[in-house]
Amino acid sequence: MRTLNWSISHAVFVTEIDDEHKGIFDALSEFQRLCDGGGSLPEIRKATERLTTRMMDHFAHEERLMRAARYDALKWHRKLHMAAKWRVESFVDRLLAGEPEAGAELVEYLTNWLPNHTRVADRMMAAALRNHERCMWKVTFQAGTKPARERKWVTVTGEPFEPPAS
Repeated sequence: MRTLNWSISHAVFVTEIDDEHKGIFDALSEFQRLCDGGGSLPEIRKATERLTTRMMDHFAHEERLMRAARYDALKWHRKLHMAAKWRVESFVDRLLAGEPEAGAELVEYLTNWLPNHTRVADRMMAAALRNHERCMWKVTFQAGTKPARERKWVTVTGEPFEPPAS
């Protein structure tokens, strides 16, 4: 069975998402190492929990980002997450019920699913997030009761700027 390692070919070019993906790939590699090397049941359980927690936390994080950006394909992307979650949970249930082959099947499933998901669905989402972020700098607001000429204008990041004359 092949080992899955994160590489730049899996990058979506949103740092926080790429970092989470790396964590999932690392957790999967550790899980695979323990299953292949005959790790103890407590070690395998701990690795299973680490892998599933990272995945579910990551899915929730991506979905929050997509909602905030009003991503058009959120429902589709969420369905992909839900299907993967269901499959992973079924493998984990079998593994914890004493079916060691379920561990190898889980590794095989994620070794195929993760690269496909990151390279298609996550890259689409990441492009939308980057575009959304690029538009955010235009959002400004006035605060206070001073006359317009005495107000300080700032971008979302707090950088001062002069608005165009009206």
